[in-house]
Amino acid sequence: MSVTESKAVSGTRKAAKNPKKSAQTAAVEQALANTPVIMVPLSQLALSPLNVRKKTPDAAKLQELADSIHAVGVLQNLIVHQLPDGQLGTAAGGRRFRALNILLSAGLITAQYDVPVKTVSEEMAKIVSATENFQHEEMHPADQIAVFGEMHHDGKTAAQIGGVLGYGTQYVQKLLRLAGMAPALLAELAEDKINLDQLQALSASEDHARQLDVWENAYGYYSAPKELREAVLKGEVAAEGNRLLGFVGREAYEQAGGGFRFDLFTDEGFISDIVLLQTLTRQKLTEIAEGIAQAEGWKWSEGRADGISTYGDDAQKYLLLNLPHGELTTEESARFDALDKQLEALSEQDDSDDADHDALELAADACQAEMSAIEKAAENRAWTDDVRANGGVVASLRGNVISVRRGVMLRSDIPEVEKKAGVNHTITSIRTEGGSETTEQPKPLSAALAKSLSSERTLAVQAALAEQPQMTLVIFVHDCLKSTFNHRSYALSTLNVTLHGKTGLMLDNAPTSADGLAIQHLTAMHEAWQKLLPEDWHKSWDWLLTWDTQQLINVMGYCLAKTLNGASERLSDKGGKAGKDLEPVEALLNFTLRDWWQPTKANFFGRISKEQIADSLLDAGLSGAATDALKLKKGDAAELAEDKIVLTSWVPDCLLPVAVVADPQVGDDVINTGTDMPDADPETATDVAA
Repeated sequence: MSVTESKAVSGTRKAAKNPKKSAQTAAVEQALANTPVIMVPLSQLALSPLNVRKKTPDAAKLQELADSIHAVGVLQNLIVHQLPDGQLGTAAGGRRFRALNILLSAGLITAQYDVPVKTVSEEMAKIVSATENFQHEEMHPADQIAVFGEMHHDGKTAAQIGGVLGYGTQYVQKLLRLAGMAPALLAELAEDKINLDQLQALSASEDHARQLDVWENAYGYYSAPKELREAVLKGEVAAEGNRLLGFVGREAYEQAGGGFRFDLFTDEGFISDIVLLQTLTRQKLTEIAEGIAQAEGWKWSEGRADGISTYGDDAQKYLLLNLPHGELTTEESARFDALDKQLEALSEQDDSDDADHDALELAADACQAEMSAIEKAAENRAWTDDVRANGGVVASLRGNVISVRRGVMLRSDIPEVEKKAGVNHTITSIRTEGGSETTEQPKPLSAALAKSLSSERTLAVQAALAEQPQMTLVIFVHDCLKSTFNHRSYALSTLNVTLHGKTGLMLDNAPTSADGLAIQHLTAMHEAWQKLLPEDWHKSWDWLLTWDTQQLINVMGYCLAKTLNGASERLSDKGGKAGKDLEPVEALLNFTLRDWWQPTKANFFGRISKEQIADSLLDAGLSGAATDALKLKKGDAAELAEDKIVLTSWVPDCLLPVAVVADPQVGDDVINTGTDMPDADPETATDVAA
């Protein structure tokens, strides 16, 4: 079984208790204080059905308690109530009752052993049992859910239950909601096969069949709460963190008639009219685009939620003009030079150990922002009047920022435009019919990081390949055929079969992978095979004659898989990929890197710039976290990225197979909207974008 076929169950969260005692709790304590202790024989006691702790106690701890009772006796009385058969049911003190029975079974005490008890009514027994268990060792969540459900069934509200047991009302409400989950899932909770976070994620749907179907098919990464929640919602749109809702504003959405389906486990719930929200988004962006077009003299304008793509329907409708080169005025040039010198001075000050690094970083960011604005203003001025008279401007959303793209032509207008002198030479697409797309080159990764990432990718593919020995054999035979039947071929072999594994080299290149999933899996397989090797196995191959063909293929597949070497010190020329040579093997295996590896501070985020961290979060759809990262120190931003990225399936683009990425377009102006952006009038939007 693949290592990815195991459901990850994290530790169960514990609720914070309310230290205040309710009046009812105080009354129960007072009643117990007034109840006398009597001695009854062990034979008269039984475990009460009202005892809320259903999960069997830890055997080792129970034996320790039994040994203690045998040594010093029962130091704390049990709470009991009358059962229909005349026995006394133990409502509080179930562990002591079980420990006494261990001693009885061992012959260390008799059935007449005297046990101190206090006898109460059946109603009080249930409250006492719950109170004692909640106030001592934390009850298992499955037991909490059961007792909350029973008390609610008896007519108590969430506030009353919380008041009796010392828990917040909201926590009780959450567990009451979980009490209505599919019984099979509650049974898995009791067996620690699912945790509260995962159960809460599945509760987004009230359909038991849907809950079970999603859980039964959730393996590896897909058992994370976020993935479970998305799967169980069947495409419903969550309001929390929704970029369109953040842009339009909840108040505007509700005023337009939009509603929400509220959910107990989120602050927002779910958007009930996504079409309305998309319409409001488009209208607001259209107003911004119109304001810019009117102020700058563009022929037309458009607002849309997503930027213009350079393929598909957009490629048939639009043509993106090359960005003009803007010339700075004398005043702008002087200001730009002054800002550049100021940046240099700030950098020198930042080298001092006693410098206020945060303040200096803010000042440097302000300088860079002003310099970018000066360049952008010059670029905008450089658009000629005839281009403005025939082209348009498009405003769209990129994450939580407004992206403004000038110089967009409608292909339907081009025949008419070409008839006009002085215009044709300016109409050169960023992406020609047979050419390539002009893209802004990202900051390159260091050679050390490129080697590390390509090595981590190699380890993951080694582990996946070792699981499929038949595929390893296919690759190996293909390499043999290339060598034997096409001796003039200069194509490199996929597997570097030198009878030396490359796993150790990959570990040297990427020390952060030592505790990774791929290494864990390879180590487990290595140990399993090693156990099958006889003593002095290396001295003769006679013992291999007893193995069947499939065993030989399997062990050969494992050994050959470890010869795979996709490490490189530079990214590929095409697509900028780390470990690009691994792509054919990944395709053969139907391999997904995220099943084996995830970016962390140690292996990725801590080794790139803060701006690249923010870009990574934005690319992963975490626009809010991207904004937060830019406000933090680099180390803190890297930790934030590690914490947030685990909620997604994102990995760096340099580790993915080559794919066309069309949006955002080069040259788009971006305006940070934040999460609570107020409605912007066209003039304000024009000023910011200009």
